[in-house]
Amino acid sequence: MNARLKLAVPLMLATTAALAATGYANMNASEASTPQAPAAQPYVAPADNAAIAQPAGNAAATPPAEESIAAPAGDAVQPVQYSTRESVTVTAPRPSNDELLRNAVMDRLSGDARLQGRIGVEAYRHTVSLTGRVMSTSQVDRAESLARGVDGVWDVNNYITARVGRS
Repeated sequence: MNARLKLAVPLMLATTAALAATGYANMNASEASTPQAPAAQPYVAPADNAAIAQPAGNAAATPPAEESIAAPAGDAVQPVQYSTRESVTVTAPRPSNDELLRNAVMDRLSGDARLQGRIGVEAYRHTVSLTGRVMSTSQVDRAESLARGVDGVWDVNNYITARVGRS
């Protein structure tokens, strides 16, 4: 057991020195155990007093003052500070009145068991246009009456053709 301790102490010192050299010397144990989000690139001071460029897309990152750019005295290493960004909230656009009307007519037509065929529905300013093909002329009339029964429909343009009964 004494041999293990003699071997462990130099390994711990080497690990501590490596962490100090990379700038993670001041990290406490709770920060080391929790997963971190990918951080932004650290600010690196230019060699001369040329224009300071900021990282693209990160308006919150500002260069440190000239006093803090100076190299640390002795062997002390200062930790690198990273800037954080707020999370992004993505929302879907609200559907327009025409889309809502078209969806309502499509729901009404698809819920009727007496219609057979393919019917396309378009809506523009309270006017619904029906296209496609159904099995009979009675189904053409049925689709038009169902579309007229939807709240918000003022007019129906019926371009549906029947496979049997009309030419």
